[in-house]
Amino acid sequence: MQKKVLLAIQHLKKADTTLKRLIEKHGPCTLFDDNSLMQRSQFHVLVWAIINQQLSVNSARAIENKLFAKLSADDFDQNSIAALCDDELATCGLSRQKIRYIRALSHACQEKLIHLDRLHKMNNEQISETLIKLPGIGPWTIDMFLMFSLGRLDVLPLGDLALRKSFIQNYPLPEQPGRDDYLKIARCWHPYETIASWYLWMAVD
Repeated sequence: MQKKVLLAIQHLKKADTTLKRLIEKHGPCTLFDDNSLMQRSQFHVLVWAIINQQLSVNSARAIENKLFAKLSADDFDQNSIAALCDDELATCGLSRQKIRYIRALSHACQEKLIHLDRLHKMNNEQISETLIKLPGIGPWTIDMFLMFSLGRLDVLPLGDLALRKSFIQNYPLPEQPGRDDYLKIARCWHPYETIASWYLWMAVD
């Protein structure tokens, strides 16, 4: 994977002078390091993504740490999550809505309604079609899963507020940019949109 990241960085530096500046400023991409989410189970990453929906990084991390303490573990497992009652999950800071989403994911895995270990064999569109059927799993969550769990390099998560903010800070865009405005800038990044997105995240104020 690190070889692919190096190839991606070479491509991006040649293709986009703004990214070249950001890459030189922020240094090596650590998205897929040994302690990254890519080393965790696919169930763990989906729960992580659900927790992080519409929350700041610090708020989400606080909930994760409380859950780890409650589980006496540092990984989210479908069986251990299922063993906790809703009140126990709520005391960790999870909303009732997110508890329902995590319950639905856990149930789908336990009942073999979804096979997370088969997703890596699918293309991005097929994975999206599979996961979108689950409650609370929308485009943003799927993009996070593709990037952080499966290591797909061609993901541009335009549903992410921080990413769009960084676009606006670093590129000349209309006052109210639309999806096509972002896509026009990102066209030269392909097939390494994920790595470009990581550097934009690093650059956001």
